[in-house]
Amino acid sequence: MAQLHSPAAAPRKRAGKSSGGSDAGARHECKQETTPTPNNLKMAIAGPAGPVAMAIAISFLTSSILSGSMLHVGPQYLEPLYGNVLPQLGFLHGVAASATLGGVLGVACWRRIASSADAASVDTRTGRALAAAFNTAALLTALAPIRASYVLRHSGRLGPVWGPTLTHCALAYPVFGAVGFVTAIAAARMSHVRGAPARQAAVFAAYVLAAAMAAWVAQKRAPWQHACHGMLTAAVYMALSGLFVELLVGLQERASAVAAQAPGVRPAALASRPALLRFAPAAATVVFVLTSLLGDARCTTHGVVGSTAKYHVHMRDESVTGWVTVADEHERGLRLLRSGHSIIGGHWNSTRESIFGVFYYADAVRLVRGVPQANERALQIGLGIGVSARSLHEQHVRVDVVEIDPAVHRAAVEFFGLPRALNAVHLRDARGFIDDAPAAAYDYVVHDVFTGGSVPAALFSREAVAQLRRIMRPAGVLAMNYVGVPSDTRVLAHVTATLRTAFEHVRLFGEFATEDESGAPLSRKAQMDTMVNMMFFASNRPIVFRKHKPDRDTIRGTMLAGMLHNEIPLHRLPTDGVRPLTDRWNPLTQWQVATAVEHWHTMRRLFPEEYWLAY
Repeated sequence: MAQLHSPAAAPRKRAGKSSGGSDAGARHECKQETTPTPNNLKMAIAGPAGPVAMAIAISFLTSSILSGSMLHVGPQYLEPLYGNVLPQLGFLHGVAASATLGGVLGVACWRRIASSADAASVDTRTGRALAAAFNTAALLTALAPIRASYVLRHSGRLGPVWGPTLTHCALAYPVFGAVGFVTAIAAARMSHVRGAPARQAAVFAAYVLAAAMAAWVAQKRAPWQHACHGMLTAAVYMALSGLFVELLVGLQERASAVAAQAPGVRPAALASRPALLRFAPAAATVVFVLTSLLGDARCTTHGVVGSTAKYHVHMRDESVTGWVTVADEHERGLRLLRSGHSIIGGHWNSTRESIFGVFYYADAVRLVRGVPQANERALQIGLGIGVSARSLHEQHVRVDVVEIDPAVHRAAVEFFGLPRALNAVHLRDARGFIDDAPAAAYDYVVHDVFTGGSVPAALFSREAVAQLRRIMRPAGVLAMNYVGVPSDTRVLAHVTATLRTAFEHVRLFGEFATEDESGAPLSRKAQMDTMVNMMFFASNRPIVFRKHKPDRDTIRGTMLAGMLHNEIPLHRLPTDGVRPLTDRWNPLTQWQVATAVEHWHTMRRLFPEEYWLAY
């Protein structure tokens, strides 16, 4: 962020005149000194005058709210192209570096401001610097969607790690740089007491600490909002703050100029700065915001983007899990359900069968021997396009669905044939649901919550697994989908250990490709080193599957018939240092970074960049 230069100081007072624009401490000194000197005036500078004190208060409030909002909106803006893990990598470090750089520039600017000869000039230039920072940041943020449309189109060439970093540099980091600049100047002005360096340092540190704590509180309490709307709201908020600070500086200038000029003389400071110029940055910000709202498809929260030669978009909606879109790919005859940077389901338009065969593995819960098959009831956690829920429903199982995102449920019903006559649909957080659900309610639980390159760790803890066991009947079976690399035995070992805290028997099966992209057969080692969908089965009864009568020429029949050949032996997993995941100790999110990177590459291999940019 370039250093902001303040306008020239207001005219200095003539010797022997009392300053009406100084603060109380300055007036007291003027009464005691018959002929004030510049050094005496500098010593008189203490707390800021009323208007500038209000400007500093506005700056504190604005910086805190903006920081809290942008900590959410920054990664959220990138989620459709990078998932929910990769935009968070190094984000807080970048925020800290941006704020620190802005703070260094703010301190440098303050040193120039503090060289003024009198308190009124210091207050005026302080207010001008605060307003300039807010106005600059407001304009940059209002233009963020325009910059994003270009940066996001090309940042993917840098890969899943540096791509998000570059995009943050163009979108979020300038805002945090402005926050650091404003915080440094405000803290320096509040702590400015000449001849008392210890007190000055203490007040400065206290102000910065209070600003950081306020930003943390604002981040914790910030409500969910649409990414583009959040960005543009931040721009308007900064523009209004800059305008209010400008008006307060105008009051300070008027008071100082009137006191410094002879009666009947128009103050030069006011004559040199037309009042309309104070409104120009805010007006420009509003124009840019309206341009983005009306002209950028990413700033509309729902509706249809349109069709291209390869894709036709049926639905798009920015919801709580990211952008949810339904699109047809003409070339291969697919219909896809996308949530952010993840395909959470899809079917072949010709047969309406799932393009991901692993979802049919969940049907094997009804093939486990010893499970009563009368008045069966199942719980589906995480809906996708509803493959498992629909299949179980068609087998006369009463199905309850828990899905956190209403847009996903709407897409499954309207575009993928999910029956409306399911037993119940709960649009809420799954962890809260299983904590509240009655005991021994379900024969089967299908657990599939992977999206965007990761799973919510809270649904893979020992406490969550214990609750799943509580709501299942004695002979119940759990089917838990997990996406990862089978050779990553650390994660599989910990998830297995967690499941075994509640279930005596656990088995794992993978959906392995038999050929690579060129059609050459894959070795077993290559299969184990490739990201695949895997399905855990857990129960307190031995997991022995009855022989399946294969459906004729269906993907479901093929997958169930071949599932037993794709078992991943759990007895080969390491045991040293392995312990169950808990709510208090759950490094699953950190361990999934490599999975998120591999998932990003996998998605880009399956579908071209053109598809991912169409949201």
